[in-house]
Amino acid sequence: MSTSILPPVTPIWPVPIYQEDFDDAEQFNPALAELILTAQAAQEQPVILPGGLDARKSSEDILTWNHPAVAWLRGRILGAVTAMATDMLGEAARNITAKPLAEGWAVTYAEGASLLPHTHHSTSIAGVYYIDPGTADSGQDPGFLQLLDPRPGAVARGASSGVIRVQPAAGRMVAFPGWLNHQVRATASKERLRICVAFNVSYNAGGAA
Repeated sequence: MSTSILPPVTPIWPVPIYQEDFDDAEQFNPALAELILTAQAAQEQPVILPGGLDARKSSEDILTWNHPAVAWLRGRILGAVTAMATDMLGEAARNITAKPLAEGWAVTYAEGASLLPHTHHSTSIAGVYYIDPGTADSGQDPGFLQLLDPRPGAVARGASSGVIRVQPAAGRMVAFPGWLNHQVRATASKERLRICVAFNVSYNAGGAA
């Protein structure tokens, strides 16, 4: 029986990160923004995200709305989930039962809004879609999504490549494992709100719901 020999350096437990900019997003973003802001205005009390500063959560059922723009967004989320599941599970991804509408909510960030480091530990894949990135200033990574190295020991010993920074842009979707720690830097947006949709997706790798 032959024994497999690993090369001198082998990547173990890599972290998959999905990022895509959709060319057709400008056709749907205005409608998505209008739907979200209208729903937010109808809220009796604003809901601030846990660990957030002026990051307002609204429209928790957004992915169930009957609107062409929402249907487009659902399709894009399903595409991201398919890509992520295939990367993480390989051939086993064919057997999963995806639940793309498990959770989806809109978030608006006013000037100075931020979100502390956190995980979506109860979900398989987490992500965000940017409808309007707002505006930026000269501060450090204003409003950037920061994906944090999940290896505390590596960070402590200086063996980490550092924080992965993702700049918000209209039509950009980012997805990552739900266990990955991430945060949002303070947003500079005096002229307009940053508007995005966050989502969680769970699946059963065994193929049964």
